[in-house]
Amino acid sequence: MNFLPKTPPAEMIYVGGGAGMAPMRSHIFDQFRRVNTNRRVSFWYGARSLREAFYVDDFDAIASEHSNFKWHLALSEPLPEDEWAGKTGFIHQVLYDNYLKDHPAPEDVEYYLCGPPMMLKACMDMLDSLGVERENILFDDFG
Repeated sequence: MNFLPKTPPAEMIYVGGGAGMAPMRSHIFDQFRRVNTNRRVSFWYGARSLREAFYVDDFDAIASEHSNFKWHLALSEPLPEDEWAGKTGFIHQVLYDNYLKDHPAPEDVEYYLCGPPMMLKACMDMLDSLGVERENILFDDFG
């Protein structure tokens, strides 16, 4: 992933899907383990089922150690054995419904996206509808 956080500091929202969790983990760890950021940071990750949810303990640990970090997992196709009671649906819609629709200034946030092309397009369309300028959206399209 070829992007670095901008300055001055703004709220950071990471959105990942599928294998996009691994590069997001690296970026988030850098922010909290090396930079020791004071920024408000959230990570919204979409998986089909719990089988695709990796590093859960790592993200839980960062959230417990840093009050300025929150992370959210949503499953689009939870399996019966998941016994999932959390958020469901595609991650762009979960992010919108649970956070951005009531955000006072989504256009002032930095967005970092990594995931499959369909997820990226859905996120870009949603952010565009909120008036977010393209320079505030950095992404890796696995290409």
